[in-house]
Amino acid sequence: MILYTAAHGGFREAVPLGGGAAVCDMLVDEWSNTRPFEFRLIRPDAAARDIVRFSEREYAAFSRTFERKATEEILRHDPREVTVLVNDVSEGPDFQALTDYRIFTIYHVDVVAYVADIYLRGLIRPETTVKWYRRLRPIMPAISKLVWEKQEASVRYSRGLIMPSNGMKETMLRCYPKCPAEKIHVIPWGAQDPGPTGDAGALRKEFGVPDDARVLLTLSRISPEKGQDALLETLIAWERRDDCPPLWLFICGDAAFMQGIKFMERLRGLASRLKKTRVVFPGYVTGERKRAFFALADLYIFPSRHESYGLTLMEALAAGVPAVCLDHHGARAVIREEFGAIVQPDGLRDGIARLLRDPTLPQMRESARAFARHHRFADQAAKLAALLAPPDGSRS
Repeated sequence: MILYTAAHGGFREAVPLGGGAAVCDMLVDEWSNTRPFEFRLIRPDAAARDIVRFSEREYAAFSRTFERKATEEILRHDPREVTVLVNDVSEGPDFQALTDYRIFTIYHVDVVAYVADIYLRGLIRPETTVKWYRRLRPIMPAISKLVWEKQEASVRYSRGLIMPSNGMKETMLRCYPKCPAEKIHVIPWGAQDPGPTGDAGALRKEFGVPDDARVLLTLSRISPEKGQDALLETLIAWERRDDCPPLWLFICGDAAFMQGIKFMERLRGLASRLKKTRVVFPGYVTGERKRAFFALADLYIFPSRHESYGLTLMEALAAGVPAVCLDHHGARAVIREEFGAIVQPDGLRDGIARLLRDPTLPQMRESARAFARHHRFADQAAKLAALLAPPDGSRS
């Protein structure tokens, strides 16, 4: 039996929780169909759907509550009869209390590296913060334990760590040099079957998009690390030049987590300064409507400041949308020059302009689809299932 703990799991697409929640739901669907073993999802109750509106203090309390719930539930089972799969580190169970259990932890985000990149603006390397935290622990606020202590405990007590990119693995090994490299398993998640092509015509009619318009799309939760502000600032600067074409930009997603609402206000303020670019905020999109936006777009823009992988990026490629990405682990794991570009922040404009005028853009679309077809989520789910399977080969 696999006990799968997921603080963000089971809400489906009703709540904009991000990639970790999406991977959980995709694994549940895949394993429900393929049945490689028995598994049970341990998740919060329905009231927790409000977590995207929590303050830092409220979210820390939620994390501690779920930690207790998940730990208590796991301890009800004989460690000889179950394997524990942890979907969220900061919100995960008490790793030290589960030393008798066979634990595997999925890393959707390296929270230490995230804090170093976003809150410390990349001025201090993640491994340096790990060293400093050990010395400063007595005077650090309680919420810091959810970052440094939980992550270090997961590395120490997990049988295996699952990460979506080699870049993330390298960062973790710098932070925790005593961790054996073979303990970290790199499993890039890939893409699901994109389903039928969306109805771009319906969106053109809904928003009044001309047939000859050049359309940019970004799709993620509205949050500072996702970098939508960097994209808007790039377009504002571009409009001061003579070579800026008329563009439509769709920023799909909802404000989520601690800084989301304030950040959405900033994005709307930046968008109001654009004259040649029409910016639309359609909100959180899923299913058929999401497929329609992919069908409408000429380019997918992935301006995240920190990204361990990129599920929506893989979705875009599967739908045949070439992409321009800022440089991070997620982009390096996915993007190839035959269907996209990885750029530094000051190169975002040039990357967009180059691909928009590239006469091989139709071929890029086919290359993107081909890449996604050869990187299937189902194959990665099977790889993870084989890793989790009980050593005796049983299905229990």
